[in-house]
Amino acid sequence: AAWRWLNGHLSATPYRLACAGGSVGATLLGVGLQKALGVETSVSNMNLNNLGTFRDNAANCVVGFFRLFGCFPGEEASAFSPQGLATLLRVALAGGLLVAGVCILVTHRLTGRITATLKTLRRAADNLRDGELDFQILSCELRELDELSQSLESVRQRLKATAVAEAGAQEERGLLMANLSHDLRTPITAIKGYVEGIQDGIANTPEKQRHYLDIIYNKSLVMEKLVRNMSDFSEYELGRMQYHFEYVDMGPFLRDLGEEYQEDARQNGMTFSSQIPQGRYIVTADRGKLKRVLDNLISNAVKYGRPGGAIALSAEEYEKGLVIQVSDNGKGISPQALGHVFDSFFRADTARTSSVPGSGLGLAICRSIVESHHGKIWLTSEEGEGTRAFLYLPLQKEEGVLR
Repeated sequence: AAWRWLNGHLSATPYRLACAGGSVGATLLGVGLQKALGVETSVSNMNLNNLGTFRDNAANCVVGFFRLFGCFPGEEASAFSPQGLATLLRVALAGGLLVAGVCILVTHRLTGRITATLKTLRRAADNLRDGELDFQILSCELRELDELSQSLESVRQRLKATAVAEAGAQEERGLLMANLSHDLRTPITAIKGYVEGIQDGIANTPEKQRHYLDIIYNKSLVMEKLVRNMSDFSEYELGRMQYHFEYVDMGPFLRDLGEEYQEDARQNGMTFSSQIPQGRYIVTADRGKLKRVLDNLISNAVKYGRPGGAIALSAEEYEKGLVIQVSDNGKGISPQALGHVFDSFFRADTARTSSVPGSGLGLAICRSIVESHHGKIWLTSEEGEGTRAFLYLPLQKEEGVLR
């Protein structure tokens, strides 16, 4: 790195002098070796005749080297005088000092850059350790340290994304607790009031007692549904949702559910119709989980439908699969909310004064169940016109026959 820096920053003459100084230093080292062998080589009292052939060879090498770089172009090696050799020694000393100074300068600058970069990376590592992720690790000029900086920045970004996701999940769980507190309060209050009415003798006839008990039973079903939602979603989050798959003929399955849903719609002052084609439509499914999905879709159609509105259940074969549709003519869903209806804890009616119960978990659970059946679920809606929910399930083999 130092030589590359020298090539880019030093002019030609000092560079040549530095190289020449190195060569002269090597020659002087040879002279010192000769002295150690008993040859007199004192610079102050130098006798060139005592050097003999070594002098001529060293001088020829040095002068030839200097001539290669354009120094002392006109003097022969055999004509070296003591004064010329002294000048040569001074040049060698100056070149050595120049090289040493440049090396010290380059080393100082490189060390400063490396130290500053390492301090920056140390601060970044301390921030990551302490959970401080709102900063950015910039790149540096040194390639190796730049790769380390990029790796730490990638780690920081992943940690920040994880922290944001965890914060969102924590907020959703807090919202869930608030929703459950609100949604459970209504049926509990109603059950408590009707039980007190029975205890106080207000329901003093068999008809009133039966009416009170029917209300208590219906409210307990609402509570059971909320608890089931929570249980299903907890199993889904933990990856512990259990399935019992089997071949299911969807024709009879949907017709039986249609009769049940028709009664639910009638009790809520709505009409229900179903169009289930004849024939065998075999899918591999968990009956209970699949009923859970359709229950939720029909329940949403009832909750968000208009008084006296209509709900329809239909099915048709499409591209080696069965498409089930649940539609209503209710108030519909806004385009902004439509993209989030399958998110956990999401509710289109964010105002807690709404009379529509729910935890916002239903459609999230439905999507997880349908995907476990290798199917798809989606919604289309227009505000003021109604909503249509679609459920696609692939048709499967039964006794070697592929639908």
